[in-house]
Amino acid sequence: MTKSSKIAITICSVLTALAIILATILSVSFNNETKNYKSQLNSVYQSDFYTLTDAVNNIETNLSKTLVTQNSNIQEKYLTEICSLCKIAQNSLSSLPLNHQSLTNTYKFVNQLGGYCYVLNENILSLKGITEDDLAQLEKLHKSSQQIKSDLNDLANLINSGYYIVENISDPKIKTNNFSDEFNFMYDETIEYPSLIYDGPFSDSTEHKQVKGLSEKEVTKTEAELKVKQCFGDFEINFVGESLGGDFDTYNFELKKGDITGYIQTAKRDNLVLQFATDEQSSSHNKNIYECEILAKNFLNKLGFNNIAPVWSTAEGGFVYCNLTFKTNDVIIYPDMIKVKISQENGNIVGLEARSWAFNHVDRADLSPLISSEQAKQKINQKLDVLDTNLCVIPDEYLGEKLAWEFKCIYDEAIYYDYIDAKTGEEIKVLKVIQTDNGNLLM
Repeated sequence: MTKSSKIAITICSVLTALAIILATILSVSFNNETKNYKSQLNSVYQSDFYTLTDAVNNIETNLSKTLVTQNSNIQEKYLTEICSLCKIAQNSLSSLPLNHQSLTNTYKFVNQLGGYCYVLNENILSLKGITEDDLAQLEKLHKSSQQIKSDLNDLANLINSGYYIVENISDPKIKTNNFSDEFNFMYDETIEYPSLIYDGPFSDSTEHKQVKGLSEKEVTKTEAELKVKQCFGDFEINFVGESLGGDFDTYNFELKKGDITGYIQTAKRDNLVLQFATDEQSSSHNKNIYECEILAKNFLNKLGFNNIAPVWSTAEGGFVYCNLTFKTNDVIIYPDMIKVKISQENGNIVGLEARSWAFNHVDRADLSPLISSEQAKQKINQKLDVLDTNLCVIPDEYLGEKLAWEFKCIYDEAIYYDYIDAKTGEEIKVLKVIQTDNGNLLM
């Protein structure tokens, strides 16, 4: 062997050894980065889960105290706290990596509980008080919350003993999610979920709800999938099954884009997008509320919702929560409401809920007021300075709708919304904007 050959072999050996060492270093570095990322993500999920658990624990406690006191002022205090805790629980749920069934049922329960407690509070403030039927309904809710509290705390103990949430999130292509399976108790048949009569402010809801906003025309799975791909084409989309027998028969899809996962639920009737949510996070505030409202409106137009206008928006935790309603001839139709969640970091739409639209969106024949806005204005407290006036349709307590004049007012640096019946001139409702550290609320 020549001297040059020996040198060449030596150089090759050294280069090979260096390549092996470099590959090992890169592999270790990559594995460390992956572990660090998973650890950070798991910490976020754990924080959201513990926040949810703490909120449910406090909800159960406040429900139990509401049932044993007869003092209306104390009842009002506990019910107000429950409403706030339900908001916290909803935000935590939307951040957890749950499949559509777990999230839909759990979110619906918390949403309805908060809405029902809000109505009871309204009854207390209007001196109607809490009836025996209300107490019976609260008793059912309390029993359900006890079961949920117990199971959540069992899962918390499991997490404390080393259960790693990130390691139990399956690939969306696989139709299981071990972490979601832990939430089966949220829709277990052994838990009684009462049919609540209220679903939140300006959301027409009764115990025997009728779907009025969808025709009888059904679409195929292929048609539904085509629409989802047209509207959410930047995601990898996987069909995961159908849901039958509830308020709506639906097609269900899971989404994935990089590390972001989510779900979409479309109604078989009219191919309407009922719900959409992703676990995308937002850590900055590059978009203001007005910009997010425009993005929400454009997004809904893309989905086929027309003549939509934003009516209420609030910012919280890097997201804007925007309520939009149908508007016809300058009349705001509050029951036809769609809720959209927008990232302030990049303007992405990360959540949508259109069940109220699906229930309520119909042509309304009689939208002509019998009294003018000036006549209606005389019915409100003259201490209020009117900032804006609108003609609108609002839910009539538990059943039906009313045409009303809406006055946005200010008094003592607080914002109020006062509603006067546009047919009779009777004052129907007063809402106050409550400013909190977690955004603005209407109470």
